[in-house]
Amino acid sequence: MELIIIGSGTGVPSKTRAYPCTLIKVKNKHLVFDTGPGSLRQLFLAGVTYTDIDSIYYSHFHPDHSLDLVSFLFAMKYESPARTKPLYVTGPPGLREFHQGLVSVYGNTIIPKTFELHLKEIEKGRLTYDGWEISVEPLKHSSRSIGYRIESSEGASITYSGDTDYCDGIIRLAKNADLLVLECSFPNDQKVEGHLTPRLCAQIAQEARCKKLILSHFYPVCSEMIKNNKHLLAELNVIYNGMIVFAEDFDRFEI
Repeated sequence: MELIIIGSGTGVPSKTRAYPCTLIKVKNKHLVFDTGPGSLRQLFLAGVTYTDIDSIYYSHFHPDHSLDLVSFLFAMKYESPARTKPLYVTGPPGLREFHQGLVSVYGNTIIPKTFELHLKEIEKGRLTYDGWEISVEPLKHSSRSIGYRIESSEGASITYSGDTDYCDGIIRLAKNADLLVLECSFPNDQKVEGHLTPRLCAQIAQEARCKKLILSHFYPVCSEMIKNNKHLLAELNVIYNGMIVFAEDFDRFEI
């Protein structure tokens, strides 16, 4: 499996970090997790077009994680190149209502003509595919927030949090994972409900005993803190002694 951080930022514009979006390649399939504004172009810069993408998974429907679904569907209405393979979109309860709201605004411009669109809602459970599985748990953020664990038939595993606070669901999803991608929105002394800080991320990684922790989804204040605090990594390694990475856009990880 390969993980590519497409966007490591948040809803606040940044010169260096795009809106949240993560790509996982497994068994020659392209799985996209969240599509904040501009994700379609970011994926293109990473070498992935809208015809490559097999599935999109949403952690929740806040604008910074979901708005580019419109861009995806609008781009795929054109027939050069035409998309013909189905697109599978999965998300928490409310996905169909969210999609219908988009259709009510944009109408036929986002209704597929050359391919089938399949929507699936899930709150908790397991999805089985040909060569991998995805586990889903509700997380502590909005009323409809979920996280994902992707596990190949060979046993490689990646956990993606979307937005979350500390909760049992993310610990379960991250248990012994090869890669744990956690949102890390705010500095330790500026905790915001529904989001994580670097210390909480390290605590989750330690309790889950994951092999590598990748921090992403930095608000500018947290991004600046990471850049200016030369001792932060050492402080976090007191809590979690595994490898910690502060993600940048287009970072790639293979397992």
